[in-house]
Amino acid sequence: MTGQTWNDPVRPPATNAEARLELAAVCRLVAREGMAPIGAARLAARDPERTGAYLVNPGGLLLDEISASNLIAVDRDGVHLDDGRPEPDSGSLALVLAALEATPHAVAAAQVATTAGCVVSSLRDGLLPMTQSTFMFHGAIGAYDWDPGASADTLRDQVAIAIAECQALLVQGRGILVSGITLAQTWKLLFFLDKCCRSQVEAMAAANASGTPLTIPSKAVIDHAVGQSRAFIRHPRFVADWPSNLEQLDREDRSYRA
Repeated sequence: MTGQTWNDPVRPPATNAEARLELAAVCRLVAREGMAPIGAARLAARDPERTGAYLVNPGGLLLDEISASNLIAVDRDGVHLDDGRPEPDSGSLALVLAALEATPHAVAAAQVATTAGCVVSSLRDGLLPMTQSTFMFHGAIGAYDWDPGASADTLRDQVAIAIAECQALLVQGRGILVSGITLAQTWKLLFFLDKCCRSQVEAMAAANASGTPLTIPSKAVIDHAVGQSRAFIRHPRFVADWPSNLEQLDREDRSYRA
């Protein structure tokens, strides 16, 4: 048992070792949930012991192969700090690093091309406020039309504008991007945003098959639920299950700690 209660805070990692372990854990959780197709996810965390350094999953490994020791350290341009080599990138790494640079309060960021996330990010209306979980993102999720030809500085400027005060982005053609003030919050936001996208895709398919329109709650209901959901994200209860997530990973496969 963790001894964790709903009112105990989950704090950001204070050391490089803690950041590595928690980031490796998030990678394994994403893999376990089947959220990331091959090569379609980048996750990054600030190195608490080195200013301007970021820990990221290397592009050559699957997420279920990630461990604390095989994460790599890069600078804002994705260049390895140990040998000066640029980390191969298809866009996801640049996006998460840009998100962290644009949100100084954030500890970690993740960009994952989940199937449902790619679908919803391609819709004109984006994520609809139609389920309880979507209320935590309603009015606080940005949209970004990723330009693979943009320079690094242009990309940073565009992501900064798109993410603004949001903790999540729908990235057209690339899925979802989230940032959090802890690794635990980053994981929970990623999990719930993908869940919201999956629910919407299935609801739209059901509505189309039955020939009936989607039902959206009234503005009064949405406004009330949004207020509740935002408060929940800020409350320790939102990530109170983080120690239990780590314990579950330990029971399944402790190799992420290596």
